[in-house]
Amino acid sequence: MSGKYSYIDIAKDDLRAAQTMLRAGLYNHSVRLCQQCVEKILKECIAKHGTDETDLFLLHIHKLSRLATRCGELRGIAFSRTEMAFFRELTDYYFDTNYPGENYIQLSETEATQTYDEVLSFQKLYEAILCPNSKEEK
Repeated sequence: MSGKYSYIDIAKDDLRAAQTMLRAGLYNHSVRLCQQCVEKILKECIAKHGTDETDLFLLHIHKLSRLATRCGELRGIAFSRTEMAFFRELTDYYFDTNYPGENYIQLSETEATQTYDEVLSFQKLYEAILCPNSKEEK
């Protein structure tokens, strides 16, 4: 990976921005940034430990369950059904809070706060496991 910033660096920025959006009452924006945080943690794992063209392709998708499955394969982790359901929910939020149409939703403060808390827990639990030797927080 070239450049000054890693996926992890940007994921941490996304999570800080999600907290700011949550405090500002911009719940859909907060949840989208939460999704982006998880996506980038998973992509850091794939970028560091992936070995083939399929892994390069995965760096261009947003489907968290697919990214998580590959990270699990690469790092020997079996994500729980609850975690996989959360990845699917976050992926849906990414699209359903971002684009108008019949699937568009407006999230409540409670939903956004719960999502933020779950992503924070995910980040604390899995970042070091999925992405060992990532730069320490600045």
